[in-house]
Amino acid sequence: MSERKSVLKLHSIIQRKLIMHLRKKIEPYGFSRGEFPFLVRLLKKGDGVSQKEICEDVMISKSTTSKMVNKLEQEGYLRMEKDPEDKRVKRIYLTEKKEEIEGIINEIDQEVDDIMFKNFSEEEKNHYIGYLERILENVEGAVEL
Repeated sequence: MSERKSVLKLHSIIQRKLIMHLRKKIEPYGFSRGEFPFLVRLLKKGDGVSQKEICEDVMISKSTTSKMVNKLEQEGYLRMEKDPEDKRVKRIYLTEKKEEIEGIINEIDQEVDDIMFKNFSEEEKNHYIGYLERILENVEGAVEL
């Protein structure tokens, strides 16, 4: 049992430290910690998704997603369009400001990668990512949200 606690503790400490680092990096740009994964999702996987899809991908509530969408839309980062096939659904698209934030997000993403995988070989990095993906599958299969 102590090994399990140490794994949970290590993951918790790593997560907290990375969040603190992320806050420092995004603060000058005016993004909140919650908006960052939202924007990363849109940049990396593409836009044109519904709020529901964002909720599921980023694992945030509908109300939080709605607040973020409204704020980012007011700031000119997003635009909403009704789905041509289902008028009840609004699709989220990045605006021309995409280019403005893409470099920032890629730079921060790369910096976090560099911090986490310092002194790791490419093979070790790939193994670790593979292990995390398997752990995620295990957790998703066992834990209901």
